[in-house]
Amino acid sequence: MKLIFFLIAFSLVSIRAYFSWSGKDRQKRGLSQSNMVIKSDNFYEQINYTGKFELSDDESSFKSISPGGYFKFRKNDIRIEAESNLRGEIVYTIYDGKNILSMDEQGKLLVAQAIKEMIERGYDANERMERVYRKGGPVALLNEVDSMKADQVKVLYLARLFAIDSLLPSFLPYTIKKIASLGSDQDKVNFLTKITAVQLENPQTDSLYFDVIKGIGSDMDRMNAIWHIINRDSIANANTDKILFLAGRLASDMDKANVFQKMIDKGLIAGQDYDGLLTLISKMSSDMDKANLYKKLISQKDLNEGQWIILQDKISQLGSDNDKTNLLVELAPKMPQTAALKINYQKAAKTLRNDYDYGHAMRAIQ
Repeated sequence: MKLIFFLIAFSLVSIRAYFSWSGKDRQKRGLSQSNMVIKSDNFYEQINYTGKFELSDDESSFKSISPGGYFKFRKNDIRIEAESNLRGEIVYTIYDGKNILSMDEQGKLLVAQAIKEMIERGYDANERMERVYRKGGPVALLNEVDSMKADQVKVLYLARLFAIDSLLPSFLPYTIKKIASLGSDQDKVNFLTKITAVQLENPQTDSLYFDVIKGIGSDMDRMNAIWHIINRDSIANANTDKILFLAGRLASDMDKANVFQKMIDKGLIAGQDYDGLLTLISKMSSDMDKANLYKKLISQKDLNEGQWIILQDKISQLGSDNDKTNLLVELAPKMPQTAALKINYQKAAKTLRNDYDYGHAMRAIQ
């Protein structure tokens, strides 16, 4: 029995030691910790700190550091250390790359620059963000986004902006510009989905919104953004030409075909967009995808004579005689039986390379 109690007690002590050692309880105690290194050719930066810090109101110096806490900063040859002894007294070591400095004007300037880097890399991000908002409102938050050097910190600031119910429409274009500066395409898409159809009625907002999507490098993320637009009817109907442009830039024919089929199914293609869609389809490399899309277009109503002619011409350019024949045969009874369309149909049928297919296609209009 004593052994069991001993094992239980030992386990509890071990668990407590683990949480203390692993830092699980630091947040509860209000402690901050970071060990960050950024390096490249001819550049090295390290920010290393642990403890509870209180900054001055202008964020240029430390008001206090918890006993035993420290802040260490290095940027190339510049080194700054601020350590708190057991009485909470802060001792500074400042080296400008050539000389050891005291906390004189030059020393204070270097400390302020180091603290600025500390903040821009994410120190105290949530609490600081709220302080900035209380002090300067949305404008202050917007102004801080670009100065943040870590994407995850920019995301926090942007998320806070979108959480403001009273955010004025005039701020939204500037906010979208900040979204464009994010490194992560997924983060860009996540923020774009927060913008409402009503907000996109502003031409400036609408233009910037699609500019962000154009700048997305990942086809998967661009597809996610396009699907989000297509599934919101009021946005899709007002921006069909822009959706076609974005879809046309996708690398995969399968992705293009999926977008085009969805647009056709939702009745988004009309007028000049019809001509634009046919041009994009004709540039696809897969004849199978082309044929499937042409078949969908054949079933559309309200095509004018010119659009039927363009569709016949595109079908005639397919490489497969089997696909051409099947599509022409399907098209024949659905097109208006005008003289111009019949003449153009015959022209398309003559591109078939054997008499059997040609005869099959011609019988369809007789």
